Amino acid sequence: MMGFLRASVMRELRIGWLSAGDIVAQLGFYLMIATLFPLAVGPASETLAELAVSVIWIAALLSVAPAFDKLFSADFETGWIDQIYLSKQPLLIYVLAKGTAHMLMSGLPLLIMTPIVAGLMGLPAPLLPVLLLSLSLGIIGLNLLGLLAAALTLGARRAGLLGAVLILPLAFPLLIFGVMACEAPQIGMSSAPHLSLLLASVLALLVISLWACVMGLTSALEDR
Repeated sequence: MMGFLRASVMRELRIGWLSAGDIVAQLGFYLMIATLFPLAVGPASETLAELAVSVIWIAALLSVAPAFDKLFSADFETGWIDQIYLSKQPLLIYVLAKGTAHMLMSGLPLLIMTPIVAGLMGLPAPLLPVLLLSLSLGIIGLNLLGLLAAALTLGARRAGLLGAVLILPLAFPLLIFGVMACEAPQIGMSSAPHLSLLLASVLALLVISLWACVMGLTSALEDR
């Protein structure tokens, strides 16, 4: 089982590398929001610093969401998921490999660029570790929501629109806890309670979304 997981992750990474242009576009969109926002609100450093965390979180959410509808579609159309299903390999391992590879190819570059974006927004340096920790948990949660939406809308018309309708409302708790975790130190409070709630949300999504993905893929295969 571990061998299948490792092989699946490597396969997804190779495929992801072939579509590196999508990753560059995602990072460009993320950086564009951080660049344009100061032009909209003005150059006042105090205002930018106050809004930096919220803008970074919203930019991260908007930049990763569009890629989710493509997670399973190519494998579904080419019959790769059918082969895994018929070979009795666990679809759960396949879903886990897909999510891991997508996080490495999409989420990790975004996290690497976040200090640059935070600097452009004038975020105080002491808040950067909390921002990176909360955003790491948030991106994992967003990827889990993306996997869930992609599996449940697989084969549907306008899957991207349906996926966005599913993802955005469920992403609100991640957004709220993540922003509050970063803003708490600014008013003399601890960020630990908000980080704990964010971690609990991610763990709940980990349990729910992986099994729901398996059920969604199985249903799509049976309805083919």
